[in-house]
Amino acid sequence: MSGAEARSQTGAALESREAGGRVIRGGLVRSLGYAAGAVLTAAASVLLLRYLSVADFGRYVTVMSVVAIVGGLADAGLTLIGQREYATAPTERARRALLADLVALRLVITPIGVLLALLFGLAVGYERPMLEGIALAGAGTVLAVVAGSLVVPLTTQLRFASATAVELTRQAAIAIGIACLVAIGAPFAAFFLNHIAAGAVSVLVAVLLIGSARALRPRFAPREWRRLLAEALPVAASSVVNVVYMRALVILMSVLASAQATGLFATSYRVVEVLVGVPQLMVGAAFPVLAHAGAYDRERLAYAMQRSTEAAFVAGLALAIAVSIAARPAIELLGGSRYEGAAPVLSIHVFGLVGAFVTQAWALALVSIRQQRALITVNLVGLATVAALGVPLVMVLGATGAALAAVVGELALAGSLLFFLVRADSSTAPDLRPVAKALAIAAACFAVGHLLPIAEVAAAFLASASFLLVAWRLRLLPREVTDALWPGSRLPGAR
Repeated sequence: MSGAEARSQTGAALESREAGGRVIRGGLVRSLGYAAGAVLTAAASVLLLRYLSVADFGRYVTVMSVVAIVGGLADAGLTLIGQREYATAPTERARRALLADLVALRLVITPIGVLLALLFGLAVGYERPMLEGIALAGAGTVLAVVAGSLVVPLTTQLRFASATAVELTRQAAIAIGIACLVAIGAPFAAFFLNHIAAGAVSVLVAVLLIGSARALRPRFAPREWRRLLAEALPVAASSVVNVVYMRALVILMSVLASAQATGLFATSYRVVEVLVGVPQLMVGAAFPVLAHAGAYDRERLAYAMQRSTEAAFVAGLALAIAVSIAARPAIELLGGSRYEGAAPVLSIHVFGLVGAFVTQAWALALVSIRQQRALITVNLVGLATVAALGVPLVMVLGATGAALAAVVGELALAGSLLFFLVRADSSTAPDLRPVAKALAIAAACFAVGHLLPIAEVAAAFLASASFLLVAWRLRLLPREVTDALWPGSRLPGAR
């Protein structure tokens, strides 16, 4: 049976005429789910702040930070590579085997990570309640990453609402559990047990949505595990470099600037860090289509890349314009007048989101054509850029200089990604002429927004909305974005 003959439900979803619209709506759904999860996390944090002592809250956050690192390392690039392999697998039998391998790898790697976290806790002298917390929350993380593996078929079949439901269910279970534990006056350890319950709920929801408990059966296949890990390790390595790159300026500020200036930049950084999750989800929704096209239809991949690039630039610019103009009221809302000095920093720093949107699209394109090893070099370029520019700019301009270095670093990432994309397959490289037009219009709308004699929030809305309207009228916003409001979006070659 040929690859074309063997493509079934998953292949049909990725090749359909409705794929473009489903991806766009799915990106919106995932972004809304991300926002809802952020609200739930914030509400849970408020409850914990009011219930636990300052010392216990510090212990709780420390334990959860250690466990979060375990979860990130346990992923080891397997989610992205798993989606690509699932999207390009020739038969349903191959997809089932792949899912069994992903579940098995997570069940092997994550407990090892939890054990290493416990050893770290012992080495640095964590108290017994914190060590118990690492063990309990770590067990919850094992369940959470298994649920993450089960989400792969859902995202690849473009069932984004279902995938979002799995992720949001876990966050809701944690928040509800915290509320109940606070209400009954539960002991400290119970808040870590809560993560086991939430992980179990997310696994149950994933199984129900997939429709088969067989997906939970792991498979012992060392040869396939080695192949998957060999493909995933470059993504994992690039993620580690990216984590360092993202935080390098905060570290530079702590060494070269005053505590006050560091605090102002850290405030801006925290806002941008949260907003970076938006392009990861919006653009990430397109990855199954990109991966499938990268394997079977390069013409379709080129078209999808062009439209993704245009949409990413327009969305990134619209968000950056709005946040930059409304930076002062946004900072005052979050931290009060004590942090007003962070507003001019954020108004510059937020333009790094434009680069973040487009780099996400181009990075996924590299992975879709199996060039993920280039991501390590790309992130090293970003790290070198912020290090080289960060030192002089921070020394001269303080927090503002760090914000400038962050924006230039994102541009360096984008440029290096484009270089590797062209080198790997020039036919998939996007035409940047629409991007130049979008930048010119954005600059005009941004300038007018700053000059409007009205409240900053209203000016931000008008400037961003005007930019989107003009971009739409000049056809700089891809047709698929507007067509996604009803069935009919398609890519060339879609069947």
